[in-house]
Amino acid sequence: LEKCGALVVGDDRQKIDALLQRAKQNGVEAEIWDRAQILEKIPNIADGVTVALFAPNAYLVSPYYLTISLVDEGILNGGQVVLEEDIVSVQKVVKNKAAVFEIKTKKQTFYARKIVNSAGQGYNEIAKILGTETKRLVLRRGEYFVFDESANLGVPCTVFPLPTALGKGVLVTKTVDGNWLVGPTNSQNDGKTDVTREGLEEIKEKSSLSVKGINFRQAIRQFAGVRVICGDDFVIEKSKKVDGVVNLAGICSPGLSSAPAIAEMVLDLLGFENVEEKGLKKLPKFTMFKDMTILQQQSALKRNKAYGQIVCKCERITKGDVLAALNRPLKIKSVDGVKRRTNAGMGRCQGGFCFTKVVHAIMEEKGIRYEQVLKENRGSNVAVGNIREVKNVRN
Repeated sequence: LEKCGALVVGDDRQKIDALLQRAKQNGVEAEIWDRAQILEKIPNIADGVTVALFAPNAYLVSPYYLTISLVDEGILNGGQVVLEEDIVSVQKVVKNKAAVFEIKTKKQTFYARKIVNSAGQGYNEIAKILGTETKRLVLRRGEYFVFDESANLGVPCTVFPLPTALGKGVLVTKTVDGNWLVGPTNSQNDGKTDVTREGLEEIKEKSSLSVKGINFRQAIRQFAGVRVICGDDFVIEKSKKVDGVVNLAGICSPGLSSAPAIAEMVLDLLGFENVEEKGLKKLPKFTMFKDMTILQQQSALKRNKAYGQIVCKCERITKGDVLAALNRPLKIKSVDGVKRRTNAGMGRCQGGFCFTKVVHAIMEEKGIRYEQVLKENRGSNVAVGNIREVKNVRN
């Protein structure tokens, strides 16, 4: 977590006052700034900005670091994670004199007392298999520009425009990794994560209304994600059709911030509100070699000489960092899995230097062939074979 604060900027004092009243109602510390106060914090604020709401207790967090850490500690405490399964059927059966769900996939069969459908974009597909409530889902694509830390957009806190009915608008923010994000757009689509020229131009136009002087030629990457909207609020409910199922749908922004509270609500809905947590095992902090003290680095080098080999020049990631990531409780064998645990490949060259080095580290550690290493998920093998041996390969 990194505390940075958040600034909602605009030129409508009445709307800012309304946001302040809402903040007070929700117990959120906030205050109104005039243009002079804004300029002290952000000298390159747009010329049209005259007033802002500052919330000092806003934090940054990495969505994937958070998720990975929660999963790792879940496994450490007896949980099981099964990936890349295709569900075929779910039905109630009696097993050991108790009614349970029998979940059949293309590979195996699982048994469960309770089920939570939190499949996001695939919610309705799972609901149909379960026989539970389907929802009217609207998919909206959000596109972003990514800058590396050398760009320095001059924004020490997250800057939002005044929100509209479609969401928070195009924001400018740093990340816990030192990168900068500008975006997102908010266009209805069919679930695809394509980046469009129209979307990128919209980001340039709208971000200039909050922060001026952003040099988009310094961007190192663009990407898009998909929000799943279900009406005007989150859906967190017990199924009325099938006992033992909890439905989660439309958990869009601010779903990440709300996730811990949603988890507590789900526990209550599942009937686990009185379960006491005892003696949970905690993972030691995962620290990259570059972030260690000199004494810690010396100790790490004594344990494993791989910490002395640089894999990613841009982010200063060592082979020891990669091997440590590969041996966390949730086992991985993909380049993007390493990327999201170490930042290798997230720098200016976007993996141009480190990609093959990461692949070879995975091969050595997992004892697999080059063509068995994945870029991300199943079917994304980084190679199909030796070019002199593979015939009739089509793009």
